[in-house]
Amino acid sequence: MSRRSLAVLFVVALLAVAAAYGNSLDNGFHFDDGHSIEDNVHLTSLANIPRFFTDVTTFSPLAENRAYRPLLLVSFAISHALGGGAPWAYHLITLLLHVLGAWIVGLVAYRFFRRTEAAYFAAVVFAVHPLLTEPVNYVSARSSLMGSVLYFAAFLLYLRARDDDRRELPRLVVANAVLLLALGTKLLAITIIAVIVAWELLLGPDRDRLRAIDARRWLARLAPPALIAFGFAVLHESVVGATARAARSHVTPWSHLLTQTRVWQRYQALYVWPEDLCADLVMRWSQVPWEGETARAILWVLLLGGIAWFARKKIPVLAFSVVWFYVTLSPTNSIVPLAEPATEHRVYVAAPALVWATIAIAFRLFAGRLDDRAVRRLALIVSAPIVAAMIFATSQRNHVWKDEYTLWSDVIECAPDNGRAHLNYGRALLGRGDREGARREYEACAKQWPGYSFCYVNLVVLDLLEKRYDLAELHAQQAERVAPDNVYTAIWRGEVDLARERFDTAEAAFARALAIAPGFSDAERGLALARFELGRLDDARPLLERLRDAGRLDPRGWFALGYIEEVSGAVEPARVAYDNAVRLDPTAARARYNLARLLQANGQLDAAIRHYRVLEAERSATPDALFNLALALHQLGRDDEARAVRAQLMQNAPGYARIGELSF
Repeated sequence: MSRRSLAVLFVVALLAVAAAYGNSLDNGFHFDDGHSIEDNVHLTSLANIPRFFTDVTTFSPLAENRAYRPLLLVSFAISHALGGGAPWAYHLITLLLHVLGAWIVGLVAYRFFRRTEAAYFAAVVFAVHPLLTEPVNYVSARSSLMGSVLYFAAFLLYLRARDDDRRELPRLVVANAVLLLALGTKLLAITIIAVIVAWELLLGPDRDRLRAIDARRWLARLAPPALIAFGFAVLHESVVGATARAARSHVTPWSHLLTQTRVWQRYQALYVWPEDLCADLVMRWSQVPWEGETARAILWVLLLGGIAWFARKKIPVLAFSVVWFYVTLSPTNSIVPLAEPATEHRVYVAAPALVWATIAIAFRLFAGRLDDRAVRRLALIVSAPIVAAMIFATSQRNHVWKDEYTLWSDVIECAPDNGRAHLNYGRALLGRGDREGARREYEACAKQWPGYSFCYVNLVVLDLLEKRYDLAELHAQQAERVAPDNVYTAIWRGEVDLARERFDTAEAAFARALAIAPGFSDAERGLALARFELGRLDDARPLLERLRDAGRLDPRGWFALGYIEEVSGAVEPARVAYDNAVRLDPTAARARYNLARLLQANGQLDAAIRHYRVLEAERSATPDALFNLALALHQLGRDDEARAVRAQLMQNAPGYARIGELSF
């Protein structure tokens, strides 16, 4: 393929992705994005990049969700730096990676068929197919997308290395380097050896004389990627630790494998007719191979295997595509037990096989029957409306991923028994101010998935918001029984203790959360507040200052920092801190009172009076606030108003010690 053709193919892939996903840049964060991106303080600075390669705690504050994917974290940190944490920057880089993936899939198709129309068809279909909307829209699924794209690149580079014996070695070195990058993004690339061997047997230049090739040459080609894949797998498992491995799934490997036969069939069906896409499908785990759906799925796999075997000579690309599909899915969709059986982002790495198989079947049907011009005309006539329909379906599916409300309302329709769907839909309703709806969904979550700690954690959040402290206590205890070592369980236990003014136990809870997830800002904030309320201002200050510098102080934190600054004599920093607290939370009564008091002391009486009046209107005015308001009004010569406030003070607090000072 000429350089011009390479450039044209890339532009085609770029335009196809832009047409299908142009309306997705404003889509929000979802599900795992909460802990892996939004709550991950390590992504906020490019200076943390070296830690990504040595410290697995930088992956997530949730110990059970940690994985060793340093290259993925590097890409997330770059996205954060590009957009200041805004979702569009994450989506932009993911879309560029998807363009690269579609381009490579097209290049491999050209190598298989030596036809430019095959390359264009493969690139465009891969770029716009609705089956791939989840890995493109779901930011955390970049692990699957980016790891797959690097996997495709490593495979393509291996094919290029086999083109020229004289340049084979340096090209193999580059291919292995890209393989290492793929593994550093997600472990799915460990299957590269099986794919390479299948290609050599079915499509490689030496497939007809394998036995005549010196074994040392095979060893030189295959040993380095095999060692890289095996070594990285061992490194990953040793780094992530037992906690993350134990959280993968409660099912047995056998049950997981049986279930995956149905999942494989589902992915293939969605490629043919992508109508039943579901972002969080719940499937019943298969137990024995003779169950109805499972038995049919097993027979289907055997049938495809038989077709691949009999097609290995006449349609080798079809046989290779069948191998690619099942082999590349094996790390996530075989015997390794994972909690979710059928998440759609996992199919990204296997999807090229479906496209290549389609082209192989089409060429087999029409090869020799039509000339090249007729083939191109027929391909355009058939593929154009199909591609247009895919672009439309994908752009519509992007709307589902717009925000938490649109996504999880869709999931509830396709998986009504999914407790996690009810949880996240409840969170979306709470974000819209529907507390009653949120509680209904959280309770449905707890009923359907009683072992899922986040159902109870979010009930705690809602209970505290509604000041239902007894219920918050009950739900915090339920969360602790289910997941005592979960960082969010510890944090919200601390929040309950803060609300009930049990500051010693609150401090212990937040300290436990930081032991689980060092540097987690919510835990640091809670620990600082507990120490502040205990009167340990010097211990609270460094935590509050670090949160301030990171832009992660909430209104309570700003109030605490303001009070500490005021006590130390720094009046202006205290005023700024109180002002920030009030700006973020207009109901922050303590911060508003202290701000008014400082303004009054500085002679800014009108501004002070405005803040006192707000407290008065919200019935948050303490006797001290009313006293100061009356005094400020008197100082401005507004004695009638001052006397009215004095009367209110005498009515609310008749025994107030300083009432005699208001002698006007």
